Order: sequence, then C-alpha cells, then structure tokens
Amino acid sequence: MAIKLEAGKKYYYCTCGKSNDGVFCNGAHKGTTFTSKEFTVNETKEYSLCGCKKTLNIPFCDGSHTK
Repeated sequence: MAIKLEAGKKYYYCTCGKSNDGVFCNGAHKGTTFTSKEFTVNETKEYSLCGCKKTLNIPFCDGSHTK
C-alpha cells in the first residue's frame, strides 16, 4: 500500500491483519496476543507499507509477497 506519511508523526502499524485496511491499527487485535507497532518516518513522502505481513522490514514493504 503506497501512502504519503508525515515526518515525525506517530503511526501504528497493524500486526494482526484484522484492521479495516490491513495496514494501520484500529484496535481490532484486542483480546489477542498481537500488539500494534508504533513507527515514525524522518521524511514526508510516499512510502510502501506492507499489507501481507511477510516483510522483514516492518512496516515497510520489502517485496516478500512476491517470493
């Protein structure tokens, strides 16, 4: 998922896959062992975020979904 992120803003990446968009946490993990992953970026620009949960560079897409 390509999305513009703002430098210095806190974001919360969904690790359970139950959120509405599969990328940003909406609390759907409550009652499970999953927790969201807080992250920020240093530069305001468009980033590719992982939706498949296979990346080794959470929350950023590393192409693992094609392997």
